[in-house]
Amino acid sequence: MSVYFRQNVNILNFSGLDSWVVLSPIEKQIKEKIERIGTPLKDWNIRINYGIKTGFNDAFIITGEKRKELIEQDPKSAEIIRPFNYGEANELFQ
Repeated sequence: MSVYFRQNVNILNFSGLDSWVVLSPIEKQIKEKIERIGTPLKDWNIRINYGIKTGFNDAFIITGEKRKELIEQDPKSAEIIRPFNYGEANELFQ
């Protein structure tokens, strides 16, 4: 293990109050080139949308009974209502 660390060591300079990122030497060169040549996103005349962000999952998770009710009201609902395993999602985000 120590041989691996000696062969793959990267000396990083964390001076100053600017933000920092840990990169390999080649990644650092690519990042610097992009910053030198490219236009930062903040300078583009665009608006970036994130889509739906909510902490109110109950608004999007329905019971089987509610699913059936919605499909009876509009059969096209069956095409967009998808199963969701709530237990697995909880494990992923804890």
